Amino acid sequence: MNAVSLNHLWSYLQSLSLTASNRKWLAEKLVAPIEEQTVTPPVLQTWEEALSDLDESEREFERGDVLSGEEFEVQCQALIDSFAKK
Repeated sequence: MNAVSLNHLWSYLQSLSLTASNRKWLAEKLVAPIEEQTVTPPVLQTWEEALSDLDESEREFERGDVLSGEEFEVQCQALIDSFAKK
């Protein structure tokens, strides 16, 4: 995901009225894949790669390759629903 999408995701999550147990569940779901990957070290980006990713995100935004708020909420809800099914 690019930086713009991640910021939209964060804004969406903050807009939800989550109980403490909902927040704990979400946190566990987000952390679980990281814990499973402890054998493989994370892939680190070089400074140049990070800047390149940022530039690409900005180009996507300028081209209009972004989701509307409604489209973003639909995708987030689908993601949340997929977690609930597991």
